[in-house]
This record gives sequence, structure tokens and C-alpha cells, in this order.
Amino acid sequence: MILKDEREGREFLVEYGRRLLETGLVQGTWGNLSVRLDDRLMICTPSGLDYERVTPEDMVLVEIETLDWQGAQKPTSEKALHGGIYASRPEVGAVIHTHSKYCSIFAAAEMPLEVEDPELAGDIGRGLKIARYGLAGTKKLTRNTLAALGSASGCIMSHHGMICCGADIADCYDKCCKIEEAARRYIDSRL
Repeated sequence: MILKDEREGREFLVEYGRRLLETGLVQGTWGNLSVRLDDRLMICTPSGLDYERVTPEDMVLVEIETLDWQGAQKPTSEKALHGGIYASRPEVGAVIHTHSKYCSIFAAAEMPLEVEDPELAGDIGRGLKIARYGLAGTKKLTRNTLAALGSASGCIMSHHGMICCGADIADCYDKCCKIEEAARRYIDSRL
């Protein structure tokens, strides 16, 4: 799905940020989302604003290559990670990073996620690699995450959470939910 315009992208980020909050995939202001506007620009969630109160006007327009941004709000500290994914993956139209409950267990254990359910594996892949640790918002985190992500739909970020990407925001959100479900099923099957 190609965005009609910048306004639609901003509205989608508000809508899907609230969905992530309602489903427990993010807590408070943790996690971030973005959509690709075109080959040069992305729209990111702002840093530190509550998903329940954020408005389309709070979303931040960011250049994919330079990471220069426009707007009253500061963009997510993970803007370089989002930009790196868009720069290396032209088919990606949206990126979601969460600190969801079950994926965070894998992140804390520095363990890749093996997707055991064939239906889920068909949608998100047989497994998600683990990215080596890097501090939030750093070049090291971006490098390590991009290396682990490769051409997959997502990866686990060591001691940090998970990231996924999709053709558009609806596809990305669907994958995000399925990755968390795969992590839950893996853990539940071993208890």
C-alpha cells in the first residue's frame, strides 16, 4: 500500500501506536513506529510522547539518508535504525520496534526465536535471529540489528526487544503480532 500523502502516514502512526498499546505490545512511551513516505522521507513517532495522547501533528518527518528532521517534536532515538532499514530494503514501507513481553524474554536471554508453528512460519519466517547488543540509539545498535535482520521480516534485539518490517503499516503490525504470538507459544510449550 502506497501512502496517499503525508497526512495519511501521520494518522496511521497514531492509529497503530494506539493499537500496539491496547494489545500490550508497547508500554508507556517505549517502542517506536515509522512509515516510508517516499524514497527520501519517512515519518516517525516522536520521542517520549504517550501513545494515548499523541496526535498526527506530533509525528516527525525525517530524511532517510541524512536523518535530518522537521517539526516541533524530536523523533525517536531509533530513527537511524528505521532509516537504515528503509535505505537497505526498498520493499519495506513500515517499521515497528517494540519491547513486547514475550519477545523481551528472548532479548534478555540473547536467544533467537525459532518459529515452530507452520502457519506462523509461513507468515514471518522459520526463525528470527538475535542481534548483538548495542546501546539504544547508537550506531552499534543500528549496525548489529541491520546485520541480524537481513532480508527477514524481523529480529530479536539483544537486551532491547524486537523489530519488524512490512510492506505497509497494516502488514508490519500483523507481523509484529505474529512474532509476539510465536514467542508466546514457544515459551508456553516449554512450561
